[in-house]
Amino acid sequence: MDKKVILQRLGIILAYPLAYAYLRLLLTSYNEFVIETDKLSVSVAYPVIAILFILVNEIVRRGRRGRRGISGRISGETVFWYIMTFLSGMTATIGPEEGISVFAMHLCAVYSVLISNNILLGGKTSGFIPADLIHGFFVKSFAGFPNYIIDWSSFKKPQEGSEDGIEAPPRKNRAGAVIFIIVMSILLIISISLMASIDEDISAFINNMFWWAEEYFGNLRINEIFWRAVFAIPVCFYLYGLMSRSAKSDGAREKRVAAWINNVRGKGKTASSTLVYIAAGIFVLAYILFFIKRLTYMLGGFTGTVPEGLLVSHYAREGFFELVGIMTVNMCVYLAIILFGKTGPEGSFSVPSKILVTLLMAESIVFAAIAMSKLGLYYSIFGYTPKRILAMWGTLTLGFAAAMTIITVHRGKPHFRAGVLFTTVSYIAICILSAVLVVIG
Repeated sequence: MDKKVILQRLGIILAYPLAYAYLRLLLTSYNEFVIETDKLSVSVAYPVIAILFILVNEIVRRGRRGRRGISGRISGETVFWYIMTFLSGMTATIGPEEGISVFAMHLCAVYSVLISNNILLGGKTSGFIPADLIHGFFVKSFAGFPNYIIDWSSFKKPQEGSEDGIEAPPRKNRAGAVIFIIVMSILLIISISLMASIDEDISAFINNMFWWAEEYFGNLRINEIFWRAVFAIPVCFYLYGLMSRSAKSDGAREKRVAAWINNVRGKGKTASSTLVYIAAGIFVLAYILFFIKRLTYMLGGFTGTVPEGLLVSHYAREGFFELVGIMTVNMCVYLAIILFGKTGPEGSFSVPSKILVTLLMAESIVFAAIAMSKLGLYYSIFGYTPKRILAMWGTLTLGFAAAMTIITVHRGKPHFRAGVLFTTVSYIAICILSAVLVVIG
């Protein structure tokens, strides 16, 4: 039988067990699958699901891409996102926030399916990543629902007869194979029984096996199994739909969607340059005045001094989240400028726009440094908590995004990929660091 057909059939067969395992391990009683240490509790449910997802996706991909002449070789980008999917799952219970890690695992999993089939809207990791994720989570998955039924056609028997003078192979007698398995099973049971009557160790092993089976099946909650089995059906359709539809895509539709998005985005660039200068200038000037007014107060985190009458804890927390919020607003200002402001023929900025955006992002970097100083002061006195290290990561990520924006504006080349990679890798790193800090106390 053709290897590609075998992989097609195997992908269909494994889709439902994957969906059931997903519900079993992640959504119900995943606390049963925990490795306990003195200071850490690590759930193996998340990394196991990640590995199963990766394996099934590779089986479906290799089974469905052959006809288009696309190599089954795994690209370096695909390997990277597979690793990120696994690490996100592995660090879910040792990182600062389990929910964020599980959400990140899902994002990486869907993105790895798209990139493994080379159907990203931008051709690679780009500013289209939000659209790519929407495309994977909703369009590919739900549109691919019927694929789980349609693809069962790969189980059809080949037509009898001959092609090009080659005689068709004789049909296999499936009934004979079933009878053979039954007979061999009976003989194996008899043989083991005879050996158990001679050897006490074998007899004890068999008795333990029967005891374990009795305990396991006696404690089964049939009601839970039934409902998991029912809800696993739509999950199976969803997961297989994502994998199968992505594997069957040749990328043409994605190119049309990307062209449509660029066209819509281009039509929205109606704001005049003067209006952009005034709007951006207002933000830049407002922050300069804010720095002048609150300079001494905000530098306390760097010098380790606290204004009179304030507790260290109050001073360190006061204004931190507001500063992070301002950095987020500044990134939205930049996005509004590139979406609605007129740019050059290749998306290049005018000199005044470059200056204003550079000043705006430089102010964001200053805000990030001030926020980090406040958090560092709080950390140095009150020590580690998962929330504090997560706040540090968020601040550092926004500061890095501001720096990449400055480089993008001046070089005329987007650095969105660098931002995505930094965010992903740095989050995995702080999860590992969080576990290390917990272990060393």
